[in-house]
Amino acid sequence: MNKHLFWIASYPKSGNTLLRAIISSLFFSENGHFDFNMLNKIPVIEDVTNLEFIKNINIKDFEKIHKLEILAKYWLDIQSKKNLNFNGDFMFVKTHHALVKMFDNPFTTDNNTRGIIYIIRDPRDVVLSMCKHYNYDIKKSIEKITNINFSLKWADYTDLFMDRERPFSLLSNWNNHYKSWKSNSFKCPQLFIKYEDLVYKKKEVIKNLIVFFEKNYGFKFSNTEEKIYNIVNETNFERLKKKEELQGFQEAMSGAFFNVGKKNQWLEKLTENEVREIEKNFYKTLIELNYDLKYFNSINSK
Repeated sequence: MNKHLFWIASYPKSGNTLLRAIISSLFFSENGHFDFNMLNKIPVIEDVTNLEFIKNINIKDFEKIHKLEILAKYWLDIQSKKNLNFNGDFMFVKTHHALVKMFDNPFTTDNNTRGIIYIIRDPRDVVLSMCKHYNYDIKKSIEKITNINFSLKWADYTDLFMDRERPFSLLSNWNNHYKSWKSNSFKCPQLFIKYEDLVYKKKEVIKNLIVFFEKNYGFKFSNTEEKIYNIVNETNFERLKKKEELQGFQEAMSGAFFNVGKKNQWLEKLTENEVREIEKNFYKTLIELNYDLKYFNSINSK
């Protein structure tokens, strides 16, 4: 068994990049100072540059890789050490993919998985953040996040894909995505983190991460107090925004990547009907995760 992949998974715009910044600073720096280049050490698995090997297997499949039934055949091949050009013990990888099985092909397996950290965010705020990132209006963002067939076309592509459809990153709706990762049967250490804690209780989350890796993997971190102090300060949203302004950030799509990073923005920016629509679709999971519902009683009574 390889068990070489440590998944950093989330629905889009739920804090995945922020967590990658924290983890890369924790693992790949001496003192916790963060630089955007460190994110390259936690690559995005849904990167079309990982698909070149398919040309040598089946050129016709490679030409149709934008079709889910074709791409799914190669999900596990994409994750091999050989095709990831990786020779170490394990590597962190980012994904927005749902943990699903399609056309009898699993997205990933227990045999590939060393560990999982999943970040969950209030879907009412996810809707707003997706509007900014993907240039959606609110109506479209809500339609996407409540659609069980929602998928993203990969934004990171080579010239090879300029004139054709890009491959799928299958998400499903917000609820199904969370449940797909939460209900997995993998026999590996797993940690679920709320985005709101990642922002507002960052020091506590970092300490929990240290304990998680020390307890489950035997890691020994040095300079922990200095690292925690620097990570908390350098992954502050205002600092990240300024760093993005100076250096740029390749994962930005529509405007700046780092925007507000606050919770409960939806209270001021979504209409009553918009909030009702989201809560109607996800109220059971919102309650499970202890998110306050504004209109649950009225929804429940109808």
